[in-house]
Parts: sequence; structure tokens; C-alpha cells
Amino acid sequence: MSTPHHHGLPDPAVWLGVHDASAMLGVSPATLRRWSVAGKIETFRTPGGHRRYSRSTLEGLLPSPGDREPSLASIGATADHVVGLLRARGAGDDPSYPEVAPDPDTAEVLALAGRAMVAGVLAYVDGTSHEERESALAAAAQAAALHGHLAARGGTSLGDTVAAFHRRRSLLLDVLGDLACRHGVATPVATRMLARANDAADRLVVTLVSAHVDAASGIRA
Repeated sequence: MSTPHHHGLPDPAVWLGVHDASAMLGVSPATLRRWSVAGKIETFRTPGGHRRYSRSTLEGLLPSPGDREPSLASIGATADHVVGLLRARGAGDDPSYPEVAPDPDTAEVLALAGRAMVAGVLAYVDGTSHEERESALAAAAQAAALHGHLAARGGTSLGDTVAAFHRRRSLLLDVLGDLACRHGVATPVATRMLARANDAADRLVVTLVSAHVDAASGIRA
């Protein structure tokens, strides 16, 4: 979809600002910007360079009254099931932390932390309020920080650590997309669910990077 750039003032009944548009869809402003850059959402550029989003396009991404958003558990996306699917697809065999798990105890801690991150992302997607989503992500953020810390302590570079996280993120989104398709979730609903999962992962990777940097600085000191 092409993105028109006009030079008049946008009609607020037709074009929404980023915060109103993200609230309307239940996704982050960062996700909206990615969609507009990719040409998925029509945008209006104000003379000051601010994006305005087409209300009609956004409404097309909302579920119809008959397309009630299901819980992830109702389509089989429980934490245990999703973790099992991720392992079956090779996430558990990722050699990105070779020095991090020199003993079974550390390996078990990392496995538990990985499950906590998955559970947090899933609960974030299902959250019905800002408070619920923030609470769901709190434990996942602690787990992400633990991963970053242990990766740095084990000698895994920041680049390799982030690359491993992104591989797992991609697998998680694939698993959720497959489950949504298998259970007949409407496309607008599935799109919003996957966008929220991606938003949660974006926040976790920031925490992971910060923890890795802090731990690496402590090692060099």
C-alpha cells in the first residue's frame, strides 16, 4: 500500500495521531511505525513531519463483532505447550550459550528463565489492561536480565546473545501464528495478537542487552 504525503491539516475524524491509533488497535507506537514504513497502513504526514494514521485502515484491522478475541490458552498456547513446540522446532538446541551452562544447575536455571519469558509474553498478549500487561511482563523482564547476565559471565558476546534471542522470538511468533491459523482465528485478531507478542519481546530484548552490558562492564572492571 502506498503512503500518501499531504501538506494540509489532517481531519481528526479521518486521520489519528500515533497514540490514539495505537490505543485503538492495542499495539505499541513502535509497531504502528513499522507497519507504516512497510506500507501496511496508510499514513498522512503533517507539515511538521508527524504521522497521522487512516482511521478507515485501522478499523479494517479491528475484529468484527463476531470475531471475539480468544485467550491464548483456548487455542493451545499455554506456556508449557508453547515451550514444548519451541523445543521441537530446535530452540532448545540453539548453541548460542555454550559457555553459559557448564553445569546442570546453570542449564536448569536458564531453562526456567526461558519458560518465564515465554509465559510473560503470553500473559502480556492476553492482558486486558495496561496494569495486567505490565505485571505479566515484570517476571519475564527479570528472566531476560538473568539471561543477559549469565551470557556475559559465560563469555558469550552481546551480538551472539541478541541474535539467539531474536531466533527464539521468530520461532515464538511462528508458533503463535500457526496455532491461531489452526484454530481459525480471524486475521485481524491474529495480527493484533502477534503484534502484542512482538511488542513484549521488544521490551525484553532491551532488558537483556542492558543486563549483558552491565555484567560485561563488571567483568572488565
